[in-house]
Amino acid sequence: MTATSTALGATARSARTTGPVEDARRASARAIPIAAAAALVAGPVLWSLGMFTSPPAESMADADYIASLSRDTTMTQVSALFLHYGNLAIALGVLAAPGLVRRARGAWLAVIGAILTTIGFANVSGMVFSDWWNASAGRALSSEQAVEVFRGVKEASLLWMWDGTELFSFVGPILLLAGLARAGVLGWWTIALFIGGVAGLMAFGAGSPVLVAVMVLVGFSPFALIGLRLLQRSRLPRA
Repeated sequence: MTATSTALGATARSARTTGPVEDARRASARAIPIAAAAALVAGPVLWSLGMFTSPPAESMADADYIASLSRDTTMTQVSALFLHYGNLAIALGVLAAPGLVRRARGAWLAVIGAILTTIGFANVSGMVFSDWWNASAGRALSSEQAVEVFRGVKEASLLWMWDGTELFSFVGPILLLAGLARAGVLGWWTIALFIGGVAGLMAFGAGSPVLVAVMVLVGFSPFALIGLRLLQRSRLPRA
């Protein structure tokens, strides 16, 4: 056997060996953006359902808020579960968003925005647990006692290290969308869409579940758009 035939045989064996490995690598590389895309599309829908099923309150005062949660504990739990998983889906899915940026332009904005968004939404996801114990306190205690417990928790000296990051869930998406807009992935109008939806959420959050659910779908729709871009990118052939 000549050296040339030996080399050709080794090359053929290498191709047969690395072919399935390469296919598996490409499949796993596409799995993450596909999973992230699903999470970013599902997140706004779950968030909207959480607000739609949220028991309406007379106002955002502590007593009215606790009374609304304790009025129908089943609906309160349904709403809390939707909000928990909606926040979690966005927090996890958005980490893949900077992968849409192919050049330096907008990259750092996208990365910083994605990290802040993840921290903000992940922490809000955990804060939803308060709906369970507020509903329980509203049933087991008098209104004044339940409010006192709630305020005692909110005044805890280190709680700011948790709920203080809620601002990241507003600032983070703006930076992320700005980075994606600079990179040409999304339009600048997505920032206005997000801010407008969040403003509507804050303005009508107390007693208009249907309207708030619509505001969430509008404001969080840029996350779904990012998810669609990730899905489109995952279908492109890879070298």
